[in-house]
Amino acid sequence: MIKNRFHYYRLANDILLGTLIANILGDQITRIFFSNRDTGFSQDFITLIWFVDMFYLIIACIIAIVVIVSYESPVRNCLKSFYKGRRCDPEMMKKAQRRLLNEPYLIIVLNILIWTVGTFVFWLIGSEASHIGVACGMVTVILAFFWVEHVSQKKLIPIFFPDGGLAKVKGAKTLGLGVRIGAWLLAVSIIPLSYIYITTRWFREQEQAGKTNPGELLEHFQFTLIMESSLFILLAVGLSILVVKNFRAPLQEIIQTMTRIKKGDFTARAKVLTNDEIGFVGETLNAMAEGLGERELIKDTFGKYIDRRVRDEILNGNIPLDGEIKEATILFADLRDFTPMAATTPPKTLIRILNGYLDEMSGCIQAHQGLILQFIGDEIEAVFGAPVYESDHVASALRAAIDMQSCLEKLNRRHRKMGFPVLKHGIGIHTGTVLAANIGSRDRMAYSLVGETVNMASRIQGLNKKFQTDILVSHDVAQSVKGEFFLKPMKETQVKGIQMPVTVYTLVL
Repeated sequence: MIKNRFHYYRLANDILLGTLIANILGDQITRIFFSNRDTGFSQDFITLIWFVDMFYLIIACIIAIVVIVSYESPVRNCLKSFYKGRRCDPEMMKKAQRRLLNEPYLIIVLNILIWTVGTFVFWLIGSEASHIGVACGMVTVILAFFWVEHVSQKKLIPIFFPDGGLAKVKGAKTLGLGVRIGAWLLAVSIIPLSYIYITTRWFREQEQAGKTNPGELLEHFQFTLIMESSLFILLAVGLSILVVKNFRAPLQEIIQTMTRIKKGDFTARAKVLTNDEIGFVGETLNAMAEGLGERELIKDTFGKYIDRRVRDEILNGNIPLDGEIKEATILFADLRDFTPMAATTPPKTLIRILNGYLDEMSGCIQAHQGLILQFIGDEIEAVFGAPVYESDHVASALRAAIDMQSCLEKLNRRHRKMGFPVLKHGIGIHTGTVLAANIGSRDRMAYSLVGETVNMASRIQGLNKKFQTDILVSHDVAQSVKGEFFLKPMKETQVKGIQMPVTVYTLVL
């Protein structure tokens, strides 16, 4: 946070030094402007003015040092703690945050008082050029304000507000963008133009009074105009650079953060450097990013319990809550002799075997655009063609079944090497119309399919035991993929719930 002793002293004194430099600079410009006036004062009086000016400048700087250092004591104490590697007292930290945000306004008031009193003092001793002090004082006040704001944004705000929250500080004053821009325009255009107008008018009065040779007066006027314009231009450029930096830094933070969020990085946070309108946008952006992150976390967590396609369809509102009739193909897969295996296999090993099987089979189903509806113990229920319709859903189901059989053989080879039991399963496939909907209670719902097609697929899967087969499909499936796969018809058989015998087909690999 604080690199070394020099860094610590810079952080603690940059605002103070900037304020002093701004006032010394304003005083020197005042002296230059005053020196270029042919006031008619005696040399003794001008010497008195310079002496009073130097004395007042020293007194004003001492007062500024005392006021600023006293006001900044909580800030300085916290910086000292940070430098020594200690945590700042929470109450002290709150006070330091509040004073840091309010310090630019203290600098405004302090400088206005210094320059107002100074202008009044010079008016009392007989100086007729009080407008010089007013103009230079106003520019100095604005310059000091933007300098303090610059130091705060660049160096101190990131230390005292690492997580933002500037708007939450109680008692902190806010100066809007409109007032800032107005102050900048005042310093770079209105004050210089007004001052040059007063200068032009003063030379006009000198010409009318006939106190100076017209040629000399014109030459003096040209020199004065060029000199004053040059000084004001330099001040305007310097102040404009400062103002642009003050506006650009928080805006760049917001733009960079928005770019990261746009790319899907919801951990991105903008460093909030002000408590104005730009700061409010930064705070709002951070809150939005946090909300999007939470939403994405919920979405990802949701996707672990149901298929991502169902998740997306539900979140997009594409699955009617009251159900819809869809054409789909249902696949059931069930492990054979799982109950005896469970009785003789240690629980942890059994779960490892079961999860490995379900993981492999799920991969095969999803590779062919199938959707896992549910795991019922050692049984898998899957659908092809819902919730997102596919014209080739019947063939996709058969391709998935072929891959499942191939994956089971590979899995068994690994099991033999590890000393695990060899697995067998039966797969049943049927196609037809189903009722698809979110089904469940108010508190818990699931995307489910119901209807005779589902029941038939389950019963066909059960026929594998009877025919000693691995994959059986219904007559409707066989007709849909006729010629694409080698399907061997089995003997007509009675199926529970169906009066007439049905013909099923085994998929020959």
